[in-house]
Amino acid sequence: MQIRVYDEGAAQDCLFVLGWGNRCRHRNVQWLIDQLATAYRVHAVELPTHITDYQREWVGPVQEYAADIGRFDLLGHSAGGLTAAHLDADGIGNRVYLSPWWDSDFPVPGPVLDAIASLPMTKPFIPIDTLDADAIGDLATTQQLADAPSSVSPAFLRTVFRAQRSLPPARDTAAAFCSLTDTIVDPRAVGERLPADRIRLYDGGHELFSSSGREHTVETVLDALQRGPDAL
Repeated sequence: MQIRVYDEGAAQDCLFVLGWGNRCRHRNVQWLIDQLATAYRVHAVELPTHITDYQREWVGPVQEYAADIGRFDLLGHSAGGLTAAHLDADGIGNRVYLSPWWDSDFPVPGPVLDAIASLPMTKPFIPIDTLDADAIGDLATTQQLADAPSSVSPAFLRTVFRAQRSLPPARDTAAAFCSLTDTIVDPRAVGERLPADRIRLYDGGHELFSSSGREHTVETVLDALQRGPDAL
């Protein structure tokens, strides 16, 4: 896990947990960090890609780091939204989730997926062919697409399913942004966890910050981070 701090002198802190395969060097990720840095000292977390235990490799390290920040607002995208939803710290203020990976809409029956996930294998060999520009967003760069994971292991699927099925209740300070045309995560899971007045829809792909409509939405993201769900 890599954590990079962007400090332009802001008095507030934001812990930003990036999505699966996102890296700070990606142009569109950096664009969002730049927007956040106008109001926050940004702590950007790059999650490890191939894991076998979400608590040990995602949630635990982020929780340990967060304990040293003090008071902060929390932003999580995709797998970062899954990780952030499990965080429990006294210092967390408002929570904003961007296309959180709280469930998936795989074109495979659930029992078949569970059978695959039960295989005692940690090597990534199950191909993923959905992380393309049409799914991610029309501003997705060549580097983003090249860096995207191309396969997963049964152990990875198993621990992600456990993380999704053990989500704690949503907090009153939580808001979410998602696209109903998302083909990477299931937006229905957002509607099942949060009331409609704490969800803001946008037009675009899975990554708001890689979609051309981002300029129209980013101010609302910042407002929700700073003022909570009432900002929606």
